[in-house]
Amino acid sequence: FKAGLPDDIVGELIRLGEQHFATLEDFPDARAFWWPRFQRSARWFAGFETERRAEIKQLDAEIQATLDIPLKDGTFVLHARADRIEHRIDGRYAILDYKTGQVPTPLQVRSGLAPQLTLEGAMLRAGRIGTIPKGASIAEFLYIALRGVNPPGEGRPNAWKDSTPDAEADMALKRLSSVIATFDDADTPY
Repeated sequence: FKAGLPDDIVGELIRLGEQHFATLEDFPDARAFWWPRFQRSARWFAGFETERRAEIKQLDAEIQATLDIPLKDGTFVLHARADRIEHRIDGRYAILDYKTGQVPTPLQVRSGLAPQLTLEGAMLRAGRIGTIPKGASIAEFLYIALRGVNPPGEGRPNAWKDSTPDAEADMALKRLSSVIATFDDADTPY
């Protein structure tokens, strides 16, 4: 529903869920565990989505990107698939990632232990995602934790008191380039 939300968001999500949960018909214990979680998550997501859509003019989902990083003797190609990119009304972008497990902390992201969102941000800023122009600005990095328990879902912004999403994206690319350069300078193959 990239172009617009249906009138009955929860009903549509439940209908889609029923199609996919049909594969669990032969596994009643698994269905009994996951189906109520899905239903709770669907109700939460409907409210979340309605609120988010008021601030965006376009939505990209599962969008591919590549970024070439030059080496001494070739090129390292970084590949990514962003779960969701919101083109905001204010001209900036939000990068969202859905998680059903543990959500990385801002410290883990900044240190390079969980660089997914910031590297997607670097690709966005380089003009390597869809039709987004080079130099575009990032409004936020947001993890969407979906677990179906209490609370069934939660938006977890990845923000820093002393930095911006643009600066963190630029720094993530510098960190990656530095690591790649270290291997590129080594005499041993990698």
